[in-house]
Amino acid sequence: MTDAHNPDDHTGSVLYEPPEWAPVPGAMYPRATRLEHGEGDDPALLATFECYETVGKTGTDEPYFPIYRSTDDGRSWSHYADLRDTEHGWGLRYQPTLFELPQQVGPWEAGTVLAAGNAIPSDRSETSIDLYASDDGGRNWSFVSTIVSGGKAVPSRGESPVWVPELTVDADGNLVCYFSDERHSEDGYDRLIGHRVSSDGGNTWEPQVFDVAIADNESRPGMPSVTPLPNGRYLMTYYIDGPQYGGSVFTRTSPNGREWGDPADVGAPVQTTDELQLIDGPYGTWVPAGDDNGTILVAGKTFRDKHRNPAPDSGTVLLATTDMSAVGPWTPVSAPLWFDDELETGHRSVAWTTTLLPAADGTELLQFTSTYAGHGKTEIRYGRESLSTMVEYDRDSSERSASTSSTERSQSAHRRTRENTQFISRPTDSTPPAEPHHVKSIVKAFDLLETIERTGPVGVTELARQTGVAKSSVYKYLDTLRHLGYVTKSDGEYATSLRLFRFGQQILSRHEVRDIAKPELQALSERIGETVSLIVEEDGDAVYLYCTDPVDGLTTIEAGSRLPIHVSTGGKALLAHRSREEVDSLLENAVRTVDRQNFYADLETARDNRVLIDRDTSTQLEYSAGLLEKQEYTISQQRADDRIHRIAVPIRDGEDRGVAALEVIGSNFELDSTRLQADLVPLLVAAAKEIELELLERERGQFG
Repeated sequence: MTDAHNPDDHTGSVLYEPPEWAPVPGAMYPRATRLEHGEGDDPALLATFECYETVGKTGTDEPYFPIYRSTDDGRSWSHYADLRDTEHGWGLRYQPTLFELPQQVGPWEAGTVLAAGNAIPSDRSETSIDLYASDDGGRNWSFVSTIVSGGKAVPSRGESPVWVPELTVDADGNLVCYFSDERHSEDGYDRLIGHRVSSDGGNTWEPQVFDVAIADNESRPGMPSVTPLPNGRYLMTYYIDGPQYGGSVFTRTSPNGREWGDPADVGAPVQTTDELQLIDGPYGTWVPAGDDNGTILVAGKTFRDKHRNPAPDSGTVLLATTDMSAVGPWTPVSAPLWFDDELETGHRSVAWTTTLLPAADGTELLQFTSTYAGHGKTEIRYGRESLSTMVEYDRDSSERSASTSSTERSQSAHRRTRENTQFISRPTDSTPPAEPHHVKSIVKAFDLLETIERTGPVGVTELARQTGVAKSSVYKYLDTLRHLGYVTKSDGEYATSLRLFRFGQQILSRHEVRDIAKPELQALSERIGETVSLIVEEDGDAVYLYCTDPVDGLTTIEAGSRLPIHVSTGGKALLAHRSREEVDSLLENAVRTVDRQNFYADLETARDNRVLIDRDTSTQLEYSAGLLEKQEYTISQQRADDRIHRIAVPIRDGEDRGVAALEVIGSNFELDSTRLQADLVPLLVAAAKEIELELLERERGQFG
């Protein structure tokens, strides 16, 4: 069973992950339906998709459509049945669809589940859109008829395949199957959308009718999806490929599901007022939210501007309108599922296609699509989102849409989603907020680099989620950083490169104290059984320049971690041997007000006793958890009840100025008073003296 979906996570959940032996593309083209006539108060959902698992495992090349079932309105799923080609023995290869009959049609009672898909032999020599029926909720299936058959399964001129079935019941109670058709090239139709009607539940079919057909020898309408609207009309969403339209998505409506107007009319484009548009892989649905008449939502494969460049948030938005004629205006809204699209991954099977399914109570939306899983394969993922979060129109939405750019509306929708779901949180080691005069693009670039460094290899969508930067911008930053050699890309994920390692090595080489202290710290750590750290000051921060390996599960400090120096035990030990003027200057720049009386008392103790022992204060813990408003730091994940002790001694140069500090962290149990006095403090002081002597010797050597 798949894990229950977390609605606050826009990466969604995996419905199906292709096994290692499955060939490329793995899995794609998901479709889903709700069984309104099933038993119980919570109707079951069924989902299916293209699957090639048996092709790679058995070599039989007879693919099938797996049936997955959910009994909790799409929150979790389990494999339920398999729909196999029982008519031709070729395999059900492409473009499945599922449809529950809302009423009796021919011999089939309301609640019968119909499925259609493309049966294709292994040599791809034929295409056959076949209809199957299940009268037990999708568990068992029987062949009904071949709706339409065509030639070789190759989408190119000169061939004659049929593709992409879509089922509905028209206004008169007839079963209708829409499909893409490439059999009429001699009449000037490179590809068209047509339909056939059956009055007896799919046993026999009337002649084909053209719905979208442009006789210019190059335009290729295809991939129709059809949904009923609350005003009694039907909505068709489709795309038109070819030189003139380039995969743009269009809509049209019908009064009865059969009559769609002039077939030569391209329809209404699904695009914003500033010509941002969905390209390829269309799917449309209606949801009961946003307006008295509800909202039409349309998904596409990618989101682009009028020049076909990636538009902001491609892979993270749907387009919405409350105009039931589906003319628009269209507004970007945040999608339930975010993914790295075809433009980012370079894999055409990504988001081919998407299914949108409103929840049973009409308050949420389910989205299914194919997302990149690495090694050239896509997997099937699903996401869920509150419609009240996605769609917040008012009665004046048309006027508001006309006066507000789609980019602004898209950004507003994303801000609204993030505020409601709280799935954006600033990383604790992230770049400090920019001042007004700072170059923001540089700040963003380093924020991305630090996020990659912290998380490890990561995709564009996850980086956008963590940093709050638009996906299209993240992609451009990463492409630039990759060109400069600072990040690498593998299987759609980005990682920091070894070029940054060179910078780190050069920086470390400037800190002579690290090379001197490292063997002393290692020997001390082995002797006392605690993690020992070397701290230096940089721009008012205590920076952990070197840390020995953790020896318990409590201390998780990493080299490079930072803490404001005035709340760091090691930092205070270091400042105990700095001038009052220098310390005052650092305190003036502190993020929070410092109790100077107690602070200077700590410094005096450290100076007189050569050691400073701290219990974690609430301020120190807040810094450790990264909760400060202006700048965020983290060194560990201790809780207040962990009762942490920190012990530090300064390291001084020949002029008695603090240049570094040694620090040990442990719990009260580990650092009891007897052990502190008899063991740890003398050893820590002795190690610091050895480092000071070596520093002094090297300093003398430099001056002869």
